[in-house]
Amino acid sequence: MEVIEKVEILANDQLIIVLASGGEPSYQYIYREAAEVNWDNNLKAFKSPAPREWSHSDWFHHIIKVAKNCSINLSLDNDTTWVNIPNNVKEQMLVGKNT
Repeated sequence: MEVIEKVEILANDQLIIVLASGGEPSYQYIYREAAEVNWDNNLKAFKSPAPREWSHSDWFHHIIKVAKNCSINLSLDNDTTWVNIPNNVKEQMLVGKNT
């Protein structure tokens, strides 16, 4: 189980999900799922492209699903921080959360 330390929308509109553990080197291979989800080793985070048709909450749920397909179970906890996430978007992200 990987605890999500931070969920953030960057200035370039990309969504990142930062892991408390700092992640594993093997997480870089998530790109092989061909799902537009990447691992950023510098940020220690999974990263989406800037939204086009999908919302940030769609990308959040997509990253969780793609990670799970790679046997990486992501989980929010009470210490997860939310940066540049509007309340309505956070609420949409929390729908169906696995804590």
